[in-house]
Amino acid sequence: MLLNVNKLSVKYRARKFVEALKGVSFNVEEGEILGIVGESGSGKSTLAYSILNLLPQETEIRGEIFFEGKNIFSLSPKELKILRGKTIAMIPQEPSASFNPVLSIGYQFQEFLREAGIKDKDKISYIIKDSFKRVMLEPGERIINSYPHQLSGGQIQRVMIAMAISVKPKLLIADEPTSSLDVTIESQIVNLILQLRKELDLSIIFITHNLGLIKVLADRVVVLYRGEVKEVNSKDYLFTSPKDDYTKLLLSVYHEMDS
Repeated sequence: MLLNVNKLSVKYRARKFVEALKGVSFNVEEGEILGIVGESGSGKSTLAYSILNLLPQETEIRGEIFFEGKNIFSLSPKELKILRGKTIAMIPQEPSASFNPVLSIGYQFQEFLREAGIKDKDKISYIIKDSFKRVMLEPGERIINSYPHQLSGGQIQRVMIAMAISVKPKLLIADEPTSSLDVTIESQIVNLILQLRKELDLSIIFITHNLGLIKVLADRVVVLYRGEVKEVNSKDYLFTSPKDDYTKLLLSVYHEMDS
């Protein structure tokens, strides 16, 4: 087992505490794609940032998250930096917001690799070009020298994926990675993720509200509703024999939209 989330509860401090996750438990096996599905506000992104231990300091957290047997809430700052920089990578929901608009793509990619502990210039250059090739971006100077606003949404997403896989993580968290893309580009990104899983033997958590993407991508599925796990099931059984009433409701809406 690569990742184990055990009875995770998360409360944000606002005027009063707001409970975002309530006793969430599931695991991720090596090499699998686990889908996390739920509507907006169900706690999907909170879950992603919990796994990286990137929640605000005033947040109240109960439960445990074990990665390769180590509780991430007990890691030192140095260990957390390694976890976030090399072992677990994340593709955020809005990749364009993750880039500095006044710095070139190449400069930001280089800085990312330096933060991950890679200092040799030739090695950095090789990793960038190799990562671009893996995500089907031209490895030449045009994209490297471009600024974020000069690239399309699909290109920016591919650059973000290239950065995520460049350090050879064991787990990739994709948080609604296609939500801002049109259907054609979405299909390309989904196929790319499937290809990278096979090539790099990645374990992936794919977070989405789109059951159509879950049907294509996931091996198993966690259904979230208002911070609670309603169902954990294999993809095939989820679509043919759902257990929970909320899952059945989601599927009925999906089938209506798909018909």
